[in-house]
Amino acid sequence: MKNYDHKDIEKKWQDTWKKSAIYTASDKTDKPKQYILDMFPYPSGEGLHVGHPKGYVATDIYSRMKRMQGFNVLHPMGWDAFGLPAENYAIKNKIHPRVAVDKNIARYKEQLSIIGFDYDWSREIDTTDPAYYRWTQWIFLQLYKKGLAYESTAPINWCPSCQTGLANEDLESDGTCERCGSVVVKKPMRQWVLKITDYADRMLADLDTLTMWPAHIKEAQRNWIGRSEGVEIDFGPIRVFTTRADTLYGATYVVLAPEHELVKTLPATNRAEVDAFVAAQKMRTEIERTAEGKEKTGVRLEGVTVINPATKEEVPVWVADYVLAHYGTGGVMGVPAHDERDYAFATKYNLPIVQVVMPCSPDPKNPPTADKPIVSRDTVIVFLKNNASGKYALLDWHESLEGITTGIMGGIESGQTADEAVLAEIREEASIPNARIVRELGWLSGAEYHASHKGENRRSIARVYLAEVDDLSKQGAIPEHEAKTHSLVWVEEGEVLNRLVPVHQKFVWQQLFKKTALTESGLLMNSGEFDGMNNEEAKKKITNHVGGRVVTKYKLQDWVFSRQRYWGEPIPIIHCAEHGAVAVPESELPVLLPEVEHYEPTGTGESPLANITAWVNAPCPTCGKMGRRETNTMPQWAGSSWYWLRFMDPTNNTAPVSPAQEKYWGPVDVYVGGDHAVRHLIYARFWHKFLYDIGVVTTVEPFARLEFLGFILAEDGKKMSKRLGNIINPDDVVAQVGADAFRMYEMFMGPFENTVAWSTHGVVGVRRFLERVWRLADTVSDISGLDTITHQTIKKVSDDIETFKFNTAVSQMMIWSNEADRAKRIPRAHYEAFLKLLAPFAPHITEELWHGLGHETSIHQESWPLYDPSQLEAEMVTIAVQVNGKLRGTILSARSAHQDEVIALAKADKVLGAKMPPAWSKIVYIPGRILNIIS
Repeated sequence: MKNYDHKDIEKKWQDTWKKSAIYTASDKTDKPKQYILDMFPYPSGEGLHVGHPKGYVATDIYSRMKRMQGFNVLHPMGWDAFGLPAENYAIKNKIHPRVAVDKNIARYKEQLSIIGFDYDWSREIDTTDPAYYRWTQWIFLQLYKKGLAYESTAPINWCPSCQTGLANEDLESDGTCERCGSVVVKKPMRQWVLKITDYADRMLADLDTLTMWPAHIKEAQRNWIGRSEGVEIDFGPIRVFTTRADTLYGATYVVLAPEHELVKTLPATNRAEVDAFVAAQKMRTEIERTAEGKEKTGVRLEGVTVINPATKEEVPVWVADYVLAHYGTGGVMGVPAHDERDYAFATKYNLPIVQVVMPCSPDPKNPPTADKPIVSRDTVIVFLKNNASGKYALLDWHESLEGITTGIMGGIESGQTADEAVLAEIREEASIPNARIVRELGWLSGAEYHASHKGENRRSIARVYLAEVDDLSKQGAIPEHEAKTHSLVWVEEGEVLNRLVPVHQKFVWQQLFKKTALTESGLLMNSGEFDGMNNEEAKKKITNHVGGRVVTKYKLQDWVFSRQRYWGEPIPIIHCAEHGAVAVPESELPVLLPEVEHYEPTGTGESPLANITAWVNAPCPTCGKMGRRETNTMPQWAGSSWYWLRFMDPTNNTAPVSPAQEKYWGPVDVYVGGDHAVRHLIYARFWHKFLYDIGVVTTVEPFARLEFLGFILAEDGKKMSKRLGNIINPDDVVAQVGADAFRMYEMFMGPFENTVAWSTHGVVGVRRFLERVWRLADTVSDISGLDTITHQTIKKVSDDIETFKFNTAVSQMMIWSNEADRAKRIPRAHYEAFLKLLAPFAPHITEELWHGLGHETSIHQESWPLYDPSQLEAEMVTIAVQVNGKLRGTILSARSAHQDEVIALAKADKVLGAKMPPAWSKIVYIPGRILNIIS
């Protein structure tokens, strides 16, 4: 056979597939469907780097296998091309955004085409196409008619560089603009907002139905929605929201957000100081103000107090940066003993701290018995440090407490102070007369246990102390009765936690060295008639006692849906002096963007569209009088919040998608992408649920299965960027080693969900594998053999593609090729089965080899091979993998596998691969039993 020339082969088959349209999905078929979708890209001017196609290769492999398994496959591609990036690029390069977008799309398609994807290009969509955004505008109108789109003038995130408003989701964690990095400020502005919060509970509840989504993505969504159930309680004129009504008796001050209306009206005697503080907070973003670890700042409203409704005591009122106006009521009660932020604030400003919840739980190893009441007892626990050695005194108990290790402890006797009890216990149990108390923990905590030596259940309410002794020269002999029950041992500080046995004592030892609030559950104290009650039970009772109202709040805010820019979908609203905001009739959609020469931001906060009089002035659909079109445009997220539906029916002129097409294709079976764990997925789920409510779709969720990919870094281990000069262009890689090697290497680099660095050496190794497969065609014969390894490979590759474990699928195919290479002659049937397995990964070389074997139809339209279960067991063995003689795990391998194959399997294993050294000096392989890697 001639040499493997990837350039000729890949160009030949790409042209052939395009002409024959073998990847076109059918809307009329009896086959079961598989809808496989990539998160469609924004076509930037910089084009693709090698990290971008990783997800596309994965969906291509998966969709090719599904097509061969008899499914009607929909695998489309399109462009998310509206938004700030395109407009900023166009302004910088002095061209129209349409020209820039068209150029970028052409470049992306060119790059994608040479990689050999099986996209159905007949369904291509572009969010900037009026035929598409007509239906984006139509969906907005349905939201408006249902009261889910409304105007607001509340302060929004304003980027002074991009000259536009941003949703919270468009900010980086430090509060800067994700697009340009500028510091974002708060600015009151008229904007359109979508009531996404109306769907918050449904979006939360339905996460539980998404059994094929990664757990960490669902958790990210839960955290962003941030549902919390609490109560609203009135402190005089100030209404606060809290999830901890059980701590009401410990509220020693009240805090208002700087934006709260009452800050302006309450009669503070230091008005100038308060106003200056509020003005300063307007220049900071909410993310910056509330960042974890950020020092909390505030100002007291001098002369202003309110009444704690539980204690009936006056408490001061403060305004502070860590309280947000839109969360809860914009006011919170400060309970420093039991809230980390309040504790930090109270400590800084020397505010009272009152403990009202005492952590108290049964000892898991020695819980109270059910037949006797619990007797409370005031006790002390002291951890005594020997300053000379740095060690701490502990007690190893004998007799009834055999095997228990504790700190020095004992009860507080009648007439004795806690401090006196501490020193007395040290003298009695350690025979040390010269110890001194250094510090008290400050929190009371409890433990419930069965005191078998006393025959009773106890609740030990403990005060915890740290004490010191400078030398032990005055230590006497421990009394016989004490020595009989316990032994005194001295241990290093780092060993104390592990040596302590009671869970309660582990807890107080850790608390002793923390300067934090006490956030654990427990029993109420300092809470009047509720003392001794479990704090969860007390929440409801205290709420009722003070007339509180149970409410639900969310971290999620309504979606700011306006952008003060040109390049976006026009919002189909006309403002009339008489009738207000009026919807454009659906028959007049789409509202087209006007053709303009200048589209730079106005600098006034208005969209550039506001300056185009001929476009702005339009008759009111209700009265016919002249009104003004809405000049804000939609955010980039609008078009991507429903695009999967348009792929089902891309040329429909009467609806976003026909009922028949949606019912057949929905939901998306597998959705693949990365970097959109919160924003896009939350927006998409919201729009889909709304469309379900109005009868456009029949599925409650848009994406049945989600696969989230890890990124590909540059060879230097850094993120690829033009600034760093480390971008690797896929065009260059394809030209050098071929699209098939490029595709396979991206899947072989590591587990799909992992972030890994590119390796030129690695991709060359995959190219050599394909060259071996090419040469194997010359060894095909009508013989038998290779049954076990072939059927094992069919099963593993099939299973691994289904579960997105592409790297181990490639490893298994390498093992098969090595076996075939050693066999010298290979059965035609097994070689053909192998080519079918390889075809999704390397579509060009397998198509060429398939036709070289005499076939006239495409390998990609063949049936997927099936394995014989009876052929799987005989030759598989479990191999122990050691590193420097220490067992690190096991792998399943063919008994006949050679050393290199076993090493490849170990490297491909997600757990073992991470434990293997990057280099080794020696390999010891006992075939079928042990692989020992010596570094």
